[in-house]
Amino acid sequence: MIPFLIEESKFSRKFCEALAQRISVEAYVPQECKRFDNVMVMVRRRESVRSARSVAFEGMSPGEAHAAMAAMERGHLNPMQIQRRMTNRKSKRVW
Repeated sequence: MIPFLIEESKFSRKFCEALAQRISVEAYVPQECKRFDNVMVMVRRRESVRSARSVAFEGMSPGEAHAAMAAMERGHLNPMQIQRRMTNRKSKRVW
């Protein structure tokens, strides 16, 4: 048999999809599996689900969490941070 055909059959779409369900970092995906678009989408989606950014906004409703993440990316305060700073009695800050 031809060696490159053996290599291709080893990394089938089904194998790569099963592997993508267990991998959460894009750098760990084998080069042979990167040719399948849906495998890379699965890994990126899995990687972004439990990022530190999303953990910080877990208790919020989806709309509030999205607004807070967008504000954080722009470097602004989100409404919850403004409310917390304005109602904190211990710090004598004036905003």
